Amino acid sequence: MNIAKTILAGTVLGFSLSACTSEDFSATDALQGSMSLNVDKLVPSATRAGEEVNPDEFPVAIYYLADNKEFESYNRADQVPTKIQMPVGEYYAVAHTPGELKKKMDKPYYTGRDEFEIIQGTNTESTVTCRMANGKFTVSFEADFANVFTQWTISIDDGTETAIIYTDKDGLQPTPMYLTYEENVDVLNVNFVGTTASGNKITASNKLTKKNASNQYDSDDEFFSGGDCIEINFAPVESTEGDITDITLKADIKFEESEKTFEMEVEDNITDNGGEEEGGDTPGGDNSGEGDDSAITLELPKNMTVTGDTDPSLGDTKITAENGIQSIIVRVTSTSEDMTGALAELGGTYEGIDFENGTEVVSNEGLESMFSDLNSPLNVPAAGEKEYVFPIGKFFSFLLLLPGDHTFILTVTDMNGNTKDGQLTLTIE
Repeated sequence: MNIAKTILAGTVLGFSLSACTSEDFSATDALQGSMSLNVDKLVPSATRAGEEVNPDEFPVAIYYLADNKEFESYNRADQVPTKIQMPVGEYYAVAHTPGELKKKMDKPYYTGRDEFEIIQGTNTESTVTCRMANGKFTVSFEADFANVFTQWTISIDDGTETAIIYTDKDGLQPTPMYLTYEENVDVLNVNFVGTTASGNKITASNKLTKKNASNQYDSDDEFFSGGDCIEINFAPVESTEGDITDITLKADIKFEESEKTFEMEVEDNITDNGGEEEGGDTPGGDNSGEGDDSAITLELPKNMTVTGDTDPSLGDTKITAENGIQSIIVRVTSTSEDMTGALAELGGTYEGIDFENGTEVVSNEGLESMFSDLNSPLNVPAAGEKEYVFPIGKFFSFLLLLPGDHTFILTVTDMNGNTKDGQLTLTIE
């Protein structure tokens, strides 16, 4: 879906009452009137996003209301004539931030629309008030976070194929990001994977929902919308033995024209622990392959930078399970928007493929078909097998076209229900 075109074609983001004043028109101006257009912006007071935006720079277009045909357009709002003579009839004007509204952006995007009527012999005043079409995300960390975690990956999504992703490379004060929501999004997914200084791995998956607050722009519903400012804070949780066993997530939301902060509801907190003290593997670390209490061994390679000369066998991940393998889930996160789109395309092409949310490897014929089409045959294990090598190196040639950091997260479950997981980050420069 081209979000920008949808808005320009008629999505009503804001209306203002159009005022008409009498004008002196000659007899030759039969069935003619005029219009004076003003473009303004409404900056959510809570987000303070876009204070530097100048609406004079916004492109403007005027359309016939009946058939959406363009009457006139201007590259900038300050290029619009003081008075435009027009045939009588019904119209609408649209204005927006220069450029195209995208699903994920590093800046706010404003857009607006106003309907008006041209009446014979009068001048109509129209104001297009542009509001934020995307929501702002800010991530922060408690003071002791940096002392606890040496690596982490955070992803935030609205259930679509595009996610906002933060990693330890973004630092403790990452730049705010902006997400354009699909329709009727009432849940946001937040996933965290981190490695502590002691080699312990913490993973958590949370869902955020609105609570005790009206929706943006006076819309009283539960759905997320443009202008929402969502602040997410991460804090490690220490056990009585002094080990980090969990991570808590606090999420707040602020709304337009209000500095009041509302705490968001956090649901479905799921935490898996691993590492040297808990028996799991260190993501991207040495991964010696020694078994844990559930008799599962997961030998992941170290994090690596992949080039055209990298031996694919270096990506081999060796899995053994004394009780037999029941499941191998592979999930992929990436700092590359192109990679995210490519993963979504694969999911739409092959049955049983969804690397963004987790692909089951065991008995997955769709996975075999995918690699067969890539001229790199792959055999998947059957349930109950005790050994398997998952060849992450088979992704190398595919990834070389997509620069960025691509993290593979594997979760292995044996026939007794025991689990073990680990992760590997591949960097393409």
